[in-house]
Amino acid sequence: MVKAEGRKKDKRRKAGKSKKAERRDTPQIAVRKDIISTVAEKVRENIEALKYVALFLAFCVAFYLVYYFFTLRGSLSLLKNLTALILGAIISLGGADVEVNGAAVSINGFSMEILDECTAVFSAIVYCSCVLAYPTGLKNKGIGIAFGVPSLYAINILRLIVLALVGTSYPGMFEFVHVYLWQASFIIFVVVIFLLWLKLLEKSRR
Repeated sequence: MVKAEGRKKDKRRKAGKSKKAERRDTPQIAVRKDIISTVAEKVRENIEALKYVALFLAFCVAFYLVYYFFTLRGSLSLLKNLTALILGAIISLGGADVEVNGAAVSINGFSMEILDECTAVFSAIVYCSCVLAYPTGLKNKGIGIAFGVPSLYAINILRLIVLALVGTSYPGMFEFVHVYLWQASFIIFVVVIFLLWLKLLEKSRR
C-alpha cells in the first residue's frame, strides 16, 4: 500500500510539472506565432520590393557569369585596348607625349594600365541589373540601357582623363584620387543615372 501511494504521489508530481511546463510554453508559443505573423505581414506588404531585389540579384549573377566567361576567353581585352586608345587620343589633343601599347598608356613618362575595372563594365552590370529588374516594358528598359551604359562609359573616360592629369602633375595624389575619390563617386553616378531614367519614365507616362 505504501508503494502504491508513493507511485500515485509521483504521478501527481509529474502531472503538476507537465502542467507548469505547458503554462510556461504557452506564452512562448504565442510570442513566436506573433513574430511569424508580423514577419509574414511585412513580407506581404513589401512583396514588390522583395521581387525587385531578387530579380536585381539574379541579373547581377547572370551578368557576372557572362563577364567571367568572356574574361576567360580574353574577349574583354578588346574593350580595354579601345579604352586605352580613346584615352590616349583625348590626352594627346592637349599636346602631351602619349604612347599606347595595348591596354597600357604612357603620358609624359607616367604609365597607366587599363584594367577591367577601368572600362566601367562593373558599373554597367549593376546599372543594367537595376533597369532590367524594374517593373516596366521592354521598350522602356531598352531606352534605359541605351541611355545609361554610354553615359557611364563617357563618365568613365572623364574619370581616366582626370586620373591621367593627376598622375602626371601630382603623382603622390594618384592613389587617393583613384581608390577613394573616383571609385566611391562612381557609385553615385550609377544611382543618379538610374534616377534620371526613372524621371524620364514618369514624364512618358503623363
